[in-house]
Amino acid sequence: MDDHRPDSGKTIKSIEQMLVILESIRRRGEAGVTEIAGDVGLSKSTVHHYVKTLELYDCLEKTDGRYRLGLRFLTYGGQARAGNRIYRLAKADVDRLAQETGELVRLVVEQRGYGITLYQSAGDEASRSDSHVGRVEELHCTAAGKAFLAALPESEVADLLEDIELTRYTDQTITERDVLVAELERIRSRDVAFDDEERHDGTRCVAVSITNRSDELLGAISVSGPKERLQGERFRTTIPNELQNLVGVVEINTTYSDWEEHVPN
Repeated sequence: MDDHRPDSGKTIKSIEQMLVILESIRRRGEAGVTEIAGDVGLSKSTVHHYVKTLELYDCLEKTDGRYRLGLRFLTYGGQARAGNRIYRLAKADVDRLAQETGELVRLVVEQRGYGITLYQSAGDEASRSDSHVGRVEELHCTAAGKAFLAALPESEVADLLEDIELTRYTDQTITERDVLVAELERIRSRDVAFDDEERHDGTRCVAVSITNRSDELLGAISVSGPKERLQGERFRTTIPNELQNLVGVVEINTTYSDWEEHVPN
């Protein structure tokens, strides 16, 4: 997400540099000072000062000269997620759908042109996955991402597509804008998005966007699994219907929550 920074107002360069360093470590999982310096274009001495300070505040952990993100971010992330209303409203339904389908169910939100996994729940049949809470993904190659794009006004989608590169991940990834626009129109007609091995070979996914009564995009819920289990009617009809029913409940709860917030005590 480091390529999509706000360009309005004044910023503090030292904080920007710190965030770029943290993003470099996040992408790599762990890294030494020399690797980080080469990645972010800063001197090793400058990077060393930053990582030592971050380590002092438990934002980084050091093992054998290599740094990784520290548990302090778990505190920040946990509090940020707990304050998100769609997480509170949808968490139990995500857990229930994971139990019913046996697959991996994710609650995803959109932020500045990317999809972020806010919560996920794995059913009994779910395969091991590199998906995790906080995972950042591009929108054009996932079911949740395409569900987001289809739910946005067409003018906003056009602006987004001007700014993002349609990276190819598999032979099935959509990398042409006109093809993606046509796909979004099909998603709008049915209110269901599909990822047929577009992000990972052998993996399929179904997603439905969540909006409130003002048509504000709140998130999306997706079900993913190996193509051997997500095929035929189960992939094209059964799971989409289950998702639409669940999202309908979440949207009703969202409307009720809005109403409660505006009722005088």
